[in-house]
Amino acid sequence: MSRTGELTATPEDVWPGRYASATWVLATVVLVVTVVKPWHQYFLQTVDPISLATIAIVPSFVYASLLAVLAVALRRRLRAAWWLLVLWWLVVPQVDRILLLASGESVGPAAAGLVLSSLLLVGALRTRRYFVARRVPGSLPLAAAILGTGAVLCAVVGAHLVERFGRAESSPAALEYVVGRLLLDIGSVPLGTDATAPWWVRATIGVLGSIAVLGAAIALFRAPADHRVLDVEDEARVRHLLREHGEEDSLGYFATRRDKSVVWDADAAADARAGVSYRVIGGVSLASGNPVGDPRRWPEAVRRWLAEARLHGWTPAVMGAGTTGAQTYAAAGLKMIDLGDEAILDLTSFTLTGPSMRSVRQSVSRLQRRGYVVQVARHGDLEPGLLAELRAAAGRWRGDGGSERGFSMALGRLEDPLDEHCVLLTARDGDGRVRGFLSLVPWGRAGVSLDLMRRDPSADNGIVELMVATLAEQARGLGVREVSLNFAMFREAFERGAEMGAGPVLLLWHRILVIASRTWQLESLYRSNAKYHPAWRPRFLGFEMVSDLPRVGTAVGRAEGFLEAPSPRRLLARLTGAAPDDALDSGTEAHAAAVRALMPAPCDPLAEALDVARLPEQVRVRRAKLDRLVAAGVDPYPVAVPSTHTLAEVRAAHAGIPRGARTGCRVSVTGRVLLRRDHGGLGFLTLHAGGAELQAMVETGRLDPTSALVWDLLDLADHVAVTGEVVRTDAGELSVAATRLVLASKALRPLPDKHRGLTDPEARVRQRYVDLVVRPDARTAAYQRATVVRSVRDSLHARGFTEVETPVLQTVHGGANARPFTTHINAYDLDLSLRIATELHLKRLVVGGMEQVFEIGRQFRNEGADATHNPEFTSLEVYQAYADHDAMRRLTQELVREAAVAVHGEPVLRARDAAGRVVEHDVAGDWPVVPICTAVSQALGEEVDVDTPVEVLLRHAERHGLDPDGPRVWGVLVEELYGKLCERVTTAPVFYTEFPAAGAPLARAHRRDPRLAEKWDLVVNGAEQATAYSELTDPVLQRRRLLEQSLLAASGDPEAMVVDEDFLRALEHGMPPTGGMGLGIDRLVMNIVGGSIRDTILFPLVKP
Repeated sequence: MSRTGELTATPEDVWPGRYASATWVLATVVLVVTVVKPWHQYFLQTVDPISLATIAIVPSFVYASLLAVLAVALRRRLRAAWWLLVLWWLVVPQVDRILLLASGESVGPAAAGLVLSSLLLVGALRTRRYFVARRVPGSLPLAAAILGTGAVLCAVVGAHLVERFGRAESSPAALEYVVGRLLLDIGSVPLGTDATAPWWVRATIGVLGSIAVLGAAIALFRAPADHRVLDVEDEARVRHLLREHGEEDSLGYFATRRDKSVVWDADAAADARAGVSYRVIGGVSLASGNPVGDPRRWPEAVRRWLAEARLHGWTPAVMGAGTTGAQTYAAAGLKMIDLGDEAILDLTSFTLTGPSMRSVRQSVSRLQRRGYVVQVARHGDLEPGLLAELRAAAGRWRGDGGSERGFSMALGRLEDPLDEHCVLLTARDGDGRVRGFLSLVPWGRAGVSLDLMRRDPSADNGIVELMVATLAEQARGLGVREVSLNFAMFREAFERGAEMGAGPVLLLWHRILVIASRTWQLESLYRSNAKYHPAWRPRFLGFEMVSDLPRVGTAVGRAEGFLEAPSPRRLLARLTGAAPDDALDSGTEAHAAAVRALMPAPCDPLAEALDVARLPEQVRVRRAKLDRLVAAGVDPYPVAVPSTHTLAEVRAAHAGIPRGARTGCRVSVTGRVLLRRDHGGLGFLTLHAGGAELQAMVETGRLDPTSALVWDLLDLADHVAVTGEVVRTDAGELSVAATRLVLASKALRPLPDKHRGLTDPEARVRQRYVDLVVRPDARTAAYQRATVVRSVRDSLHARGFTEVETPVLQTVHGGANARPFTTHINAYDLDLSLRIATELHLKRLVVGGMEQVFEIGRQFRNEGADATHNPEFTSLEVYQAYADHDAMRRLTQELVREAAVAVHGEPVLRARDAAGRVVEHDVAGDWPVVPICTAVSQALGEEVDVDTPVEVLLRHAERHGLDPDGPRVWGVLVEELYGKLCERVTTAPVFYTEFPAAGAPLARAHRRDPRLAEKWDLVVNGAEQATAYSELTDPVLQRRRLLEQSLLAASGDPEAMVVDEDFLRALEHGMPPTGGMGLGIDRLVMNIVGGSIRDTILFPLVKP
């Protein structure tokens, strides 16, 4: 660490604290020795071995107090304290020890003390560089004057008292006695004299000497006061940084208080990107909130602030830091503790509806009925004089209603021209009188933070609630989304201490806070915020060492307004009713103009977002071409362009013309430029559109000026319209001999290589639009999906089914065992979920008489995403009255087969093997139908049926490495074995039937064995393709099964169904025997074309 106070993060930086701790220990020992009489008498002897061998121990309250003052000074890294320690306690005693050694007296203790003090002296010299704090200028003469004046006064008064009431041979003897007592109190050896004095004279001498010595020590070691205020340059930079980074802290605007100082992360304020706002109170450099500015520069600003505090001997502390700021301060070495919580209201979702807001709603309604209204405006839009009126009213109300206390971070001013963006809410009664107001300061671009809250004590209750509710109503017009209300100190203690079951320590702490709240309104602040049900964000108190807490706590209390430092000026202000000396005045117009002149022009978010310099080089080049086109009057994005034929039509109509032929047929075609070749006066374009490609031949000499400009500025990926005669070139390429070029759309980003395309599978998904342009297989997959969906829809229509639509937002999720996505509708203050299946609504339609219905729609399940699953997927659900699961099996087989024929022209399904080769499955005939127990038995090589004991199934499961998630019952174990041994290894389509009834709560029990369900799963390529039931239509049994599912949900199963009373009520109206089937469209496309889930879905969900 250099003399300027710059610190390095080394372990030795703790040495000032260690010196202070050791000095505190010595002061404690001296205090104990002073009050314990035998020890007191022992250490009064001229030479005691302990003091001689270690450090001088003098039984004196003055000596103990002097050590305490020295400890505080050492902790503050004062260089003067270090010098006093070295000279008075280490160097001067060495002289006495050397003299004793020379005289042969007390050799052992003197030698030990000489060695020990020498070692301590070496250590002190090595750690001198850590004591960087300088004395206050003039403190040494002042301390000398206090000490000299006090010593003279003590000597004169003491000598007179000794001579008058004690025993002294002469006045010089009495004076010698007084001087000896003084030297004894500060650790020196008393002078030999025969004079004596009564105890009260000795006490008087001690008191006068203590005043002189301690007064001189305090004057010498006092911390420098910080008389700096926020000057124009600093304020301009603070406001600029708040404009750029104000969202980082809701309390950031309070850094514009002009009684604060700022330490920047740079040498000049104009170059600063971050700073720490602080105020020195009682020798404590108290930072407020988070640092201002760019969070990336906060560590450097904090480092410089700590260096400045240590250079001046201030104790660094932080009050009200947010979580991010607290992390920065903690990384710099401060200890952070939870101070309380800040109440944040999200005005976009704030509502007075609901039982929890009843008290607030009633207060608002009562005042509105009594004619109260609230006006909301920015300070800059207010009528002249209104703020002065409010300021005067605030003073009257505060005097009438008692001291209002809150978080210390408040502006403490109104009518300042620079606070034009602050928001004011004024409440008026039915007679138009102002009865209360809120003033809020800006918080970033879309937030406000409470600064001043005042109400007329004689007004009706509920004014604050009315103003908060009005702010929420008009938040959109103000562009405000969040508001920071009061800070609730020790919120968690109030909240948890009032709960049943709170422990004795918490109850005691809660009781202490309740008592303290009678004076300082701690609990009332918490309660006044809690009624709005805000989000609580913690705020932290920071300090360097635990021993600093008393001083830091005192400084915080003064900053909060809980404590007041006594001063004649403050007392005079109270007696005269004048403003206190620390009141903040609003700035003048001249001051505001000076600040604005130094502030950089505000950044235009739109211009910044559109800044071309941030773009890649190729994009900048294309943007420059775009500008040239616009400057020349060419619309790069016209509404329409000439187009008479498609590329495919031109190729088909002129396929047979010979080389070098001209057709005389003029056409206008459009397409995207995939290739451009320029050979001087002759150029060629390869156009692509609608799956076809065609060449355009451009002779620049035959183009009009506009077309020539388009040709010069044309890039790959541009869309262009070409007009000209259809010809075949001498090279045999069918072409359009262009006479006119019209730009249809200017591409600002280049395409990847035409032949290689996007090679990264992740990039293909994220930039599907590019993938479709450059990779034909991607376009083919998109068209094949559309073919599959159209085929399924047409097949069902041909069989008399009616397509319907059912709700996506549902109040009760059901129809499948799956975890739903949840959301909230503000209009009804109601939690909703996105549907996981359409089953229950489609069954309602069957009850209503729509006997053959289907829906192809999106489902949403909050589950995993992998090669075969996507959280958002498309499914088909079909329901047919008077049918069963066998009828659904035949229907499903026909739908899949017809979709395959629509895509391939033959009934085949495709898949890829482990080597990536395409494997086809002929699905022309009937597909196998295998009961699940039969399949499991074949896989195990041992018979399994509904009577197989659970122990046997458990043994099989363990042998195959299975650990079932659910209860270890027959149905769960059989399905686990089926999943691993049967489903995963199935490739060609197989219908697996007769599943355990316990796993199908919506299916009818099997007509042959009620322990099984009339259910089948169609499995293709190792995954379920479709499933169908003979639907359960018994409302009594269905209610029982859903209640069983709801109990599972209540016990923590997020995928269990819940009771849908409306669906059960529909069943109670009578549902005919029905077969139902669900089929995954995405997986059907995968199985038909042989692609992955990401190839099948155009825009699968990918992590940002």
